[in-house]
Amino acid sequence: MSIASHWFQASEGMGDFMGIRYGRVSQGSDEVEWVFVSHCDCDGIGGLVRLLRERGAEIGNLPETKHPCRGVIGPLWRLWRASRKEPECANRRDWQLTGPAEMGVGTAVAWHLFTEEETQAIRERCQREQVTVNSLLLKHLDQAVRPEIRRPQAKIPWMIPVNLRGDIHHADATENHVSCVDVRIAADDSVGAVQEQVRQRLERGEHRANALLLELGRLLSHGAKVKFLEKDRGKPAGNIGAFSNLGVWDSEKKIDTHDSWLFCPPVVKGQLLGAGCVTFQNRLGLAVQGHPNLSGAGGLTSIWIKRWVGGMANGEC
Repeated sequence: MSIASHWFQASEGMGDFMGIRYGRVSQGSDEVEWVFVSHCDCDGIGGLVRLLRERGAEIGNLPETKHPCRGVIGPLWRLWRASRKEPECANRRDWQLTGPAEMGVGTAVAWHLFTEEETQAIRERCQREQVTVNSLLLKHLDQAVRPEIRRPQAKIPWMIPVNLRGDIHHADATENHVSCVDVRIAADDSVGAVQEQVRQRLERGEHRANALLLELGRLLSHGAKVKFLEKDRGKPAGNIGAFSNLGVWDSEKKIDTHDSWLFCPPVVKGQLLGAGCVTFQNRLGLAVQGHPNLSGAGGLTSIWIKRWVGGMANGEC
């Protein structure tokens, strides 16, 4: 079983829906065909590749990590040392919550698809300011959700998936090759500050250390992992949400299609917000979904996507 898959199965075991959400938008349409690929079988990149191949696309080698990090003791030591210096942050209880709800595919979701011209303008702006599109997206997503946090001036913790292809290898390249870093963003952080924090965490090898910790979970039975997750997600400390960027796909338009694509990672108990983006054939698509335990999740996701898009258009780097 590939890295992290056994943990995703344990998450399903405690009642979470672990379908990765993808949306196909036909040219000229405002309707989305939502499809789901199990996170137990693949990661976000792998799921997109499977869907594109099912529709006849020829896709060669999958993107590999730009941050390889080998070794064991060094990354684990640096992760532990950095964690002891982390400041107090907003936590899971800072969301406005209702009672427990069953997880399912009906999770509240909102989306936005930029035009090619708008996408190019975002890229050019980032090039001028010498920041990545990913950092710009993360900064303005953070700003978009702050009004719904009880302590809006606190640092907000986010989970950022990291692609480990090229650093680890599985027989099927579409399987889970994913780890993560945890990023804590202050209300007044610039896009450059967000980018520098992510860079430092990757440079320390925190993604590799987290992958090693995920692998250690193989020593636990399925039931033990379920109990561990239930206990861990019941604690106040934890990420507000996950933000995942699948990157740029088919910018030269070699795939014969007029479809656009959206993507969003799953939401789970304890991590109630999922936000994702993917750029396919030069159109950037954003999607946000909220767990049913979020009070008014349907209305909130629509508000968040409007704020996010507005921040991308008007916010400063």
